[in-house]
Formats: sequence, structure tokens, C-alpha cells
Amino acid sequence: MIEVRNLSKSFNGRPVLQDVDLDIEDNKTLVILGPSGQGKTVLIKILAKLIEPDFGTVSYDGVDIIRLSKRQFKEIQKKMAFVFQANALFDFLDVQDNLSLFLNMHTMLSAQEIEEKVMESIRFVGLDSTVLSKFPEELSGGMGKRVAIARAMILRPEIIFYDEPTAGLDEGNVGKVVELISLLKTEVCATTVIVTHDVDLMFKVSDWVVLLKEGRVVFSGKKEQVTEAMLRDLYATGENNGVQK
Repeated sequence: MIEVRNLSKSFNGRPVLQDVDLDIEDNKTLVILGPSGQGKTVLIKILAKLIEPDFGTVSYDGVDIIRLSKRQFKEIQKKMAFVFQANALFDFLDVQDNLSLFLNMHTMLSAQEIEEKVMESIRFVGLDSTVLSKFPEELSGGMGKRVAIARAMILRPEIIFYDEPTAGLDEGNVGKVVELISLLKTEVCATTVIVTHDVDLMFKVSDWVVLLKEGRVVFSGKKEQVTEAMLRDLYATGENNGVQK
């Protein structure tokens, strides 16, 4: 279980997160919903220890990761993966090398075993071997996102974080990503945390929902409890990315 208490973060004196409390249960999918500019990406990066907060705690099974050194955090880090909004694939590596890099770094697998795991992950996301020789700039938006998901799942993490996984994708690719998120939860990693402005995505995959507005949690509960009035209020300020019913 991940417990977040009194989490706050400012940049250049401007508050981005204010006194955030969260409980993320094992084996559940948490969706943090809100329009752009509300602190969602900062929050998820703090949960993965990519950014340090100004105040507060983030505890994994009772261990506050904020106070751990990089060396101490390494064992917990091995259990998590992150799918970035812009995919964060290495431009100078082809897909094969992007996927095998972390296996080479963090495992003692043979070259053949690594190749097998790369193929397994590519097939899992609905692609084939023809994509392996391509570089990130040669991939469509949907293919790039699926390669990023394949890379995230290749070490079989226990927790996976997604930052705006459907942003910029057409309807067909959004559907494929939704399917993958659900499949990954069932077959690879049980605990999923997603930040998104996509209301449709929230209703399709979440077990628990947090509404984030101006850096504060304004609702935490089941998706069935989220009302149209809540969504109208959530998107009343900030950039409206198109609330979908």
C-alpha cells in the first residue's frame, strides 16, 4: 500500500501541490483526474521519487521513500515502472535496444533470453518484430505509446505509473491503450496509478478516483460516486481538455 500524507510542492514560490493525502491500495487502479496545470504530473513524479516534495511523506508499505537515499530506494524502484506522456524513448536507440537496455542493466539474462523477453513484450502490446529495427522518430503516436508500455512492463513491475497515457492519440489508439492498461493490471502488475484529463479513461479503468484541482484533492472515492456536477466544477477553471461523458 502507498500512503501519501500532507504532500506539498512549490516552484518559484508558486504552490503546485497543497496538503495532498492519498491511499493507494494494492491490486487497484487509481486514476487522478483533472485538467492540465493542476499538479497531476508533479504528483505522480513525486510518487515515483522522480521529484522531491517540499513537505510530506510517501510511504510504501510503511517505508517513507522521501527520506531514502538513492541506494536505499533502489530495491523499491525495481518494483515500479513509469510510462511518460512523451514516451521518453531514447532517440539514438532503435526499439530493440530501447527494450533490451534495462534488461542488460538490471538482470543477468543471456542475450537469447533478453531477445525472447523483448519479443514477448512487443507481442503483448500488439506489435511484431518489424518494429524492432525502427527508431522512435519513425513510430506513429500509437506505436510509440505501445513501445513505451512494452518497455515499462518488460521487468514485470509490481506498480506501474502512467502520465496522460491517451493524450494526443486518435480514438483507435486510445482504445488499444485502454485495453493494454486493463490487461497489464491482470497479467503483469496489480497496482496501477494513472494521471489523466480523460474522463472516459477514468470511467473505463479505475477502481478508485481522485479529483485534483489547483493542487488539492477535492474528491476521493469510487467512480460511481463521481457526478456530472463534480466534473463541471473540476473543469470550470484551467485549460479545458474536453470533458467526455
